[in-house]
Amino acid sequence: MTMKSLKALILFITLATSTAFAAEDSSFFLRGILDLGANRAFSLSNSEGQSSGWLKIGQSFDGYKLAEFDAETRQLTLQNGDQRIELGMAGVTQGAQADGTVEERLAEAERMMHLIKFEQMINDTLDAQMDAMSSMMSQQMAKMGQSDEGFVEFQQKIMREMFADIDWKPIQKGMTQAYAEVFTKDELEGMSNFYTTPAGQATITKMPEIQQKSMQVMMPAIMEASQGMQAKMMEYMKNKQAAPEPEPAAE
Repeated sequence: MTMKSLKALILFITLATSTAFAAEDSSFFLRGILDLGANRAFSLSNSEGQSSGWLKIGQSFDGYKLAEFDAETRQLTLQNGDQRIELGMAGVTQGAQADGTVEERLAEAERMMHLIKFEQMINDTLDAQMDAMSSMMSQQMAKMGQSDEGFVEFQQKIMREMFADIDWKPIQKGMTQAYAEVFTKDELEGMSNFYTTPAGQATITKMPEIQQKSMQVMMPAIMEASQGMQAKMMEYMKNKQAAPEPEPAAE
């Protein structure tokens, strides 16, 4: 072996070793693959918890370019100069590894709660539902020939005050715990990855409006059904009062 060949071999081993260590000690995680036909988008995160959003081949994250993707092995290659990192889908495992540890599930559930902006989403949803309920109540009162906007406004006011007094932080903590208990790590990662997409963000933003419209659709049917239930309860009470009292048992 010539000196030139030896140097080339040493260089090859050095590069291969650095690439292997980079892959093994990688601080990057492939969290999601979005298949768009010929085009694909990838969601990455690093060890500091920063998310890339959705990137395509050729774009970069944290100093590394998305170089290529092998559709057969589902491996994404990142490149920074001569250094290459091959990533597989985080969490594409079976059994206990797919379920994740309690700590991993809690961490992913907390990430999801952060992405959906839990407290803001709850407040927006409650506001939309209260508006829908107030509108339905005014319509029902108008049908019965009654009109008391002052009462409707007062009811809405005290409901807002009641919800304003609620501390949502322990509720969010409890919801995070519930999600971590019910869902696996893979499932939580899938939900979190969805909420980083434009469609996921639109779902979060527009859900209060959808719920308000749902209330407007459902409330008339609920009100009509409740009137039937009230009539049955009144009939039951009337029959109960008319029924003779049982005679005392003979001793």
